[in-house]
Amino acid sequence: MRYSKSINLLILIIMLGIACKKDNTTTGTSKAEPIVGNWRVSSFVKDSVDLTAQFTPYLFNSTANGGLSIHDNNNTYNSSWNWSDDNHTMCHFHIMGCDNNSVLWEVEDDWELVSYNTQSCHFKTHNPHHNSTMIWTKY
Repeated sequence: MRYSKSINLLILIIMLGIACKKDNTTTGTSKAEPIVGNWRVSSFVKDSVDLTAQFTPYLFNSTANGGLSIHDNNNTYNSSWNWSDDNHTMCHFHIMGCDNNSVLWEVEDDWELVSYNTQSCHFKTHNPHHNSTMIWTKY
């Protein structure tokens, strides 16, 4: 009888442990996909020059499969992104379709994802010729 109670208690503990296991697949906040979602550039500073106002008309939509669409009032620029490292700390943005004078070309680079949460992503470029920072905020 005592053996049966011990086995039942052990089975109960195992089942509770499995049922209470934390799910770590929340899109947009996991280490694998922190930049997935809809964003505005809330700060962009290049070599101490604030370019944030030039990004005002643009909305960024980043998908888990590396898609990046950028929208303004008249256009959609189908672009892409990918992780440049296995740790998901370096992200490369590939901008396509905009004219040569567009401020969007400033985003075409390798960026370190310095910090993030469910509402913002903070990036720093690794371009040795320019010291740039960029913050995305959810909209």
